[in-house]
Amino acid sequence: MAAIPATPVRARSVGRARGAGQDAQTRGRPSPLVTTITRIVGVIPTLLWMLIGVLLALALALAVRSRLAALRARRLEHQRGALLEDVGLLQAALLPIPPARLGPVGTSAAYRPAEGPGAGGDFYDVFALEDGQLAIIVGDVSGHGRLALPHTALVRFTLRAYLEAGLSPRDAVQTAGAVLERQLGGSFATVVAATYQPRERILTYTCAGHPPPVVLGSRSIAPITVCSSPPIGAGMRTGTRQTVVSVPGRSQVCFHTDGVTEARVEGELFGDERLTRTLAELGPGATASALLDRVAEETDARPDDMAACLLDVEGGAAAPVVLIEELELDRVQATDDRTERFLLACGVQRRETAELMRSASAAAGRTGTVVLELRLADGPPEVALGRDNVALLHAPRARRRADLRMSQ
Repeated sequence: MAAIPATPVRARSVGRARGAGQDAQTRGRPSPLVTTITRIVGVIPTLLWMLIGVLLALALALAVRSRLAALRARRLEHQRGALLEDVGLLQAALLPIPPARLGPVGTSAAYRPAEGPGAGGDFYDVFALEDGQLAIIVGDVSGHGRLALPHTALVRFTLRAYLEAGLSPRDAVQTAGAVLERQLGGSFATVVAATYQPRERILTYTCAGHPPPVVLGSRSIAPITVCSSPPIGAGMRTGTRQTVVSVPGRSQVCFHTDGVTEARVEGELFGDERLTRTLAELGPGATASALLDRVAEETDARPDDMAACLLDVEGGAAAPVVLIEELELDRVQATDDRTERFLLACGVQRRETAELMRSASAAAGRTGTVVLELRLADGPPEVALGRDNVALLHAPRARRRADLRMSQ
């Protein structure tokens, strides 16, 4: 049997050993990419390393800031939800939905909050009184949102209580002003309070720093704003003015807050004239909601809340007319230039104003205050001076007292 040569086996063993050695050397050698990066790192100067560190720190700061911004956004969203809850609370507690009719009078009210932090200061109320009258309150408290809620509730329910007790609008506002002066804690409220007698078709209203109502029938009446009363809580005596209007024919009576007339149309105020024109375009039977919708359509900026309350009075074509203007004065106010302007605006001849002011000052000196009453319905105004130490509980008493003063 021939012998097997051993040389090839040894050669293969040597080859495998040499290959294993080469593989070990290859595994121990770094890759070209690592070698390149190492060379680059080796030539980067220290200043550049510092710059890279600064950039990394900035990236970290931006990441933290982004995280904080996200947390703030969530917090603001939560606060926005709380604000919307407050507005809903305001609407439920201070903005009641009036019935479609109170006796023969159609009634409607609406509210539109301003966008942003201006939301939540307006309020209104419409309710029936025991003697067949209906009462209206519209107001605006300084401050907005959560902080305004207690004050709006306080002012609204205080005025409502006095009107339900039978006080005239002027007496209700004057009494509320004295009571609420300290309770408002530095805030103030503009209000208009009114009563309407459907049987006699008489509207009586008083304003305290608030826009007068728009009374629109076959024509509109121009309110006299001289000697207007200051807001409740302004540190001055208020409830010193009252206006009595006859509404014999079909009319719209619009009570509103200044957010309606101060809405902007290309930088200009919406204003009383546009408001009157909008009411006329909407026509009889228009609702307060339709009115505010139209104002929103015609304006491009509404920085404050808007609230409106509409009375729809049925009747013929007779136009509304102002019957009586009342102004309460003390001795100093009786001789003021504003009182003279008020008398002139009511149609009193200039030659008569000086004597009337002297008489009013003398009467106020004896009693503390005097009520200057001007009857404007027929011909030249008739003027009467009287004390105001008895609250007007009902219209018949008011007429008897006025007749008594006229006979003295």
